[in-house]
Amino acid sequence: MKNAVHDFRAETVLKVDLKGVRSKKALLEALAAGLKLPRHFGHNWDALADCLMDDGWAKGPPGASITALLLDSKGGDKRFGDDWTTLLDILDEACIWWGEKDRVFRVVLA
Repeated sequence: MKNAVHDFRAETVLKVDLKGVRSKKALLEALAAGLKLPRHFGHNWDALADCLMDDGWAKGPPGASITALLLDSKGGDKRFGDDWTTLLDILDEACIWWGEKDRVFRVVLA
C-alpha cells in the first residue's frame, strides 16, 4: 500500500523530540521521556530493548497499535554515528517482537 489515509486516533502515538539532541546520553533521555519508559529504565541500549519488549510497557486494549514518532530525526546517522544504527536495530527488533504478539508497533522517522 503506497498511498493511504491512516487514522491515528485509535492508536497510542508517542512523540520523541530529537531537536537539539547531539549525544548518546541526551538521545536516551529523549527516548525515555517520549516513549514514556518506566522509572527503572537504565539509560543504556540493553535497558531500552528490555523496556520496549515488555508487555507491561505498552498498555492499552488488546490489539491496540503504538506509533513512535521520532521528530527531527533527519541526519541522525551523522549526529549519533553507530548509536543511531544501534537504536534503529533495537526499534526494528521491537517492531518484530510486538508483531509476534499480534500488536502493531511502528516507528516513524520524521
